[in-house]
Amino acid sequence: MKTAIVYTVLSLLNLVGFAVGVSFLPAEVPIHFDAAMTADALGSPWVYLALPGAAALISAGLWASLVQKKNRAVTAGLLSALGVVFATIGWVFFALVASGVKVGEKTDFPLMLVIILPLSLLIAWLGNYMPRIEPNRVIGIRTGATLGSEEVWRKTHRLGGYLFFAAGVFSTVAAVVFGAAPALKEVQYVAVILAAASLLIAALASVVYAHILGKATRESEEHS
Repeated sequence: MKTAIVYTVLSLLNLVGFAVGVSFLPAEVPIHFDAAMTADALGSPWVYLALPGAAALISAGLWASLVQKKNRAVTAGLLSALGVVFATIGWVFFALVASGVKVGEKTDFPLMLVIILPLSLLIAWLGNYMPRIEPNRVIGIRTGATLGSEEVWRKTHRLGGYLFFAAGVFSTVAAVVFGAAPALKEVQYVAVILAAASLLIAALASVVYAHILGKATRESEEHS
């Protein structure tokens, strides 16, 4: 409960602070950037309130997780980390538009680095905690195979933990390399592609592994 209380208070304060900051911005600011980091669309700065707003809404998930008998700490940690990521990205965009960038103007702001990096670290964090997730129908790799056998669940989440942690580390490196290297800033979007691909591979490999384990378990039970 302490985590839910602290997070709720901080997220609401962050939302209010963000709203105050936005009120000082021009009526129209860049709200979209292409792959080359050129501002190409104008809009109301209030659209950026969606990110700290989403972070604040996560409070509801934290309070709902209190009714769980299993995985309460893991769920609270994951939701809190996700909220921090949303809030961080929100302030990154605020700093970008507050810097005065105009439509048609290219910025050297390492946007991919500051967006993909926290998300990648979150994926790595998730991978580190996946082996601790007990069987449930809310979080984790939930397939017929994992929900039908505690052993399959345990082995799948152990492998999934390694895979998601590796995907997070790989994505972190990609974000740093493509976001910080001057020669690669023109193709920063590649970091997004690599991060998405590594996450997809980790998820698919985990599901396939669970299916294979589940099939082997059923066959073993049939022959016993």
